[in-house]
This record gives sequence, structure tokens and C-alpha cells, in this order.
Amino acid sequence: MPSANTGELNNLLLAISQTLADRTQLASTMDAILGAARQLTQARHGIMYVLDQTGQALVPLSVHKHEQPLHEHPWMPLQLDLLTDNDPFSYAITTGEIVLINELYAYSGYNCDTIYQHEAAMDLRSANLLAWPLKDHQNLTVGLLVLFDLCLIDDEQSLSVFTKLAGTSIRQAMLLDTYHTSLRSLEADNAALNRENQQLKARKKANYTGPIAESEPMRDVLGRLQRILTLPVDVLLRGETGAGKEVIARYIHDNSDRVDQPFIAQNCAAIPEQLLESELFGHKKGAFTGADKDKKGLFEAANGGTLFLDEIGDMPLLLQAKLLRVLQERKIRPIGGSEERSIDVRVVAATHCHLMEKIQKNEFRADLFYRLNVFPITLPPLRDRPADILPLAEHFVTLTSQKLGLDSEPVLSKKARKRLMDYAFPGNVRELRNIIERAVLLSDFETVDTVELGDEEAYMLSELPAEIPEESVFDSELPEVDMGSLKDSVIQYERTVIMKTLERFNWQTKKAAESLAVPLSTLSHKIKKYEILP
Repeated sequence: MPSANTGELNNLLLAISQTLADRTQLASTMDAILGAARQLTQARHGIMYVLDQTGQALVPLSVHKHEQPLHEHPWMPLQLDLLTDNDPFSYAITTGEIVLINELYAYSGYNCDTIYQHEAAMDLRSANLLAWPLKDHQNLTVGLLVLFDLCLIDDEQSLSVFTKLAGTSIRQAMLLDTYHTSLRSLEADNAALNRENQQLKARKKANYTGPIAESEPMRDVLGRLQRILTLPVDVLLRGETGAGKEVIARYIHDNSDRVDQPFIAQNCAAIPEQLLESELFGHKKGAFTGADKDKKGLFEAANGGTLFLDEIGDMPLLLQAKLLRVLQERKIRPIGGSEERSIDVRVVAATHCHLMEKIQKNEFRADLFYRLNVFPITLPPLRDRPADILPLAEHFVTLTSQKLGLDSEPVLSKKARKRLMDYAFPGNVRELRNIIERAVLLSDFETVDTVELGDEEAYMLSELPAEIPEESVFDSELPEVDMGSLKDSVIQYERTVIMKTLERFNWQTKKAAESLAVPLSTLSHKIKKYEILP
């Protein structure tokens, strides 16, 4: 193979260092490093991997084929915790050693099957391969340089100098990116805080639907969100079902500069695959059977605002590819359409799934994950934020009281508060809301004393009689009531139901309580309250 002389290498290194010094953006720095490395080694193809923000994966940020950059390619991120040392890339990263394979398709020392497959997909068959781990001035791995079809050079020291320069340049570019992002965040902080204060003052407690954050974990979540509320950054929300992901998505929208534009939510698991594409991107008249008119998709409907995509982990793979393209180019094309439309939409995606496991099972695209994972937020389950339980419970008491039209809000008793604090809430905030709504309905509308929890419900169901009589108190006609307040109507109806149930069971209160699916103590309290006598 031909090689460059020492004088040419020195001149090239000087030019490369000047080029890299002018680059401040990470992506452009990667492209410059790869182009310079190819020039130095006369390589025809190459890949530049760089450490992502999570520090858990190396992402192929720049790929060249026949000396030209590629925007689409088959190379996937390298998940650091899943690497073994049986392939050239993994060996170079895990050991920090340089890998050079002179006869790529004849060498059997490494498992090169993935490389062969990707080269076949790109219509390539490279003669050789060089994988060189890139380290910064602190000897920390920041990237991996991979070159194909290269000409070996005699002066390996010059190439070593170049890779050290490249590693330092990558670290500098990463720091500059972080610095510029922080600077923009700091500049926007005062405006964001002022706007938040105005919005919080304008809200009434009963109408507030934002997150309640008395606990340290939720304060951390909101503190992290403050940095990007006014920035054009997509967000990935992770957390258990019922943890409040949609509430956080609305909070992001309401506290951003998009607050006056649409907020649209869509559960990706709730619509069949055939309909989801049309729902998201729209369609033209005649695009398929039943498309009798043009339909605007949710991306277009949310233009200027925020689109919340819940359960993104359940989105079909075909649509994942189309979503990735929209996120990268900010353009959509309706089904059956020939023209693309530019959109300005902030996407907040959410999932309760472990997306890395789905990636390993080929159920979720890794490139889409890394595109969404630019700014991840993990919502803590309710059991890990006990300081929020009672404030949330009181908030839901207020909402339920308003829904029922009560003149005043019931008060949570000491016993009810203790039961709530002792419960693990497997259904998280959503379960707490349902529990409080039921507790208010079972109360005397003055004090919420009885709180039925999930484990208690399971016990009561197991205690029900095997056969339920055909005659049921709920089959009887509703009592005649005056058209007064909802509270009076509910009380009158409840008293009638209790009386009829007691009569049916010959005033055996235990059986009546089982039939009504309420604790015996609750039934006894109601009998005394309504002065029900045999």
C-alpha cells in the first residue's frame, strides 16, 4: 500500500488541528475528525462513534462511504454495558487497544458477522479495518474511530498524535455544547420563572392540574424540567403506569413559550397500527378505502404547540421509522400525499416500558431511542414520594367535591390519613385519585373516615357469597326525591338503599355490609347517621 512521508504528515496534522479548532459543534467536529482521519490514512470509508450524554453508549455520529457523508446507514449505537470482547469494535473499546485487520474477510480472530452484514447492506466489501479508541487528556474513552479500506502509514507516531488530538477535540466540543446549552438555559431562566410565577398566581387551587411536588424526588424532576421549558427540546418521560406522565407533559407545555398553541395527547397503544399512521400524519382523499376526504394529522394539528405521545414503546416498528424521520427533519407527508409540510412541534414521549430491553428484542429502534433520549425524565413512583401522598389526596378531595357540587369539602380524618400513608399504591397517583373519589362518595360529606384500599378490596371480593341472589336492591325503582342539591339527593338515595338491603337480610348488618361491599364499620356509621331503625 502507498504511504505518506513524514513531512506530508506533519503538514496534514497542522491543517487538521486548525480545522478542528474552528469547530464548536459536536456533530461538525465529528465529521471533521473523520474526514481528516481518512485523509491521513487514505481510507475510503469510516465511522466516528462518540459517547452520548448518558455515558452509557457510543453513537455513530458520522459515517462516510466512498469519501462522502451518509445520512442513513445500518450502523447502530454500541451499548457499553452489553459489550463483549469477541468483535473488533468491542475489543478496542473494552481493552483500549488498537485493532488492525489486514484481510477483513479472511481473518477469523474476531467475530465480524455484524460488520459483514452491514457492509453487504451498504454494497461494500472492505479489504481491511482499523478500530482506534479515542481518549481525552484524562485518558477517558470519548469515542471510537473506525476506518475501512485504508492505506497503512509508516509513521505510526503521527497517527497516534492525531488520535490524541481528536480525543481532546471531542471532549472540548462536548464541553462547549454543554456550556452553550447551559448559557441559553440561564438566559431563559428569569423569563421562565417570572412566567411561572404569574401563571401560578393566576391559577385557582381547584382548577390546578399541574404536578404537586412536596417531595424531594418530584422537586428534582421539576428542577430538571426548568432548564428546558423554553428550549426547543423533545422530552422522554419514563415511569410506571399511573405515575402522572401526562400531567408532567401538560406542565411542560403550560410553562413553555408554546402555551397559547395546541396541546394534543395520543396513546400509541390505543389505536390499531393501520389507523395510527393516519391519525399521526393525516391522509389525502382517496388514499385508501374509506378516505372520503382529506384528514389533518395530529402533528399538523399540534403545529406550533406540543404533541404528547404516550406509550411510545408500543408503537409499531414501521411507524417508529417514520416518526424518527419527522423528528429529524420536522416535515410530514400525509398518506397518499406527494408534498411534504414543515411543522414546528415539540414532542413529549412517554413510556412505562424498559426501552433497552425492547431494543434487544428488536421491538424498538435504537436510533429512535437515542433521538428521543436527548432529555430523559424519570418520574418516581408514588411509594418513593410519600411527602406527596396527603397533598395529592387533599387535592383530589377538592376536585371530587366540586364534581359532586358539595357546598363544602369533606376533611380527611386522622385514621384515613394514616391508612393512606401506610399503603404502597401499586397504581400510583391514578390509583390514589380513584381511592379518594370512592372515599368521598362513601363519606357523610363532612369527614372522609373510611378509605378502601386495593388489598382491602381483594379481601372483600373473596368474602362475597358464591351465588348472588337474582333479586337485587339495585333492581328496585329509584326513590322519589325533591329536585334539591345533589348532596341531598345522594343522601336520600343512599338511605333508601341501606334500608332495603337491611330488610332483605332481616337486619343482619354483617350480611348487608357484604352485599353493599362496604366495611361493617361504615354501614354501622351510616345506620346511626341516618337514624335507620327496624
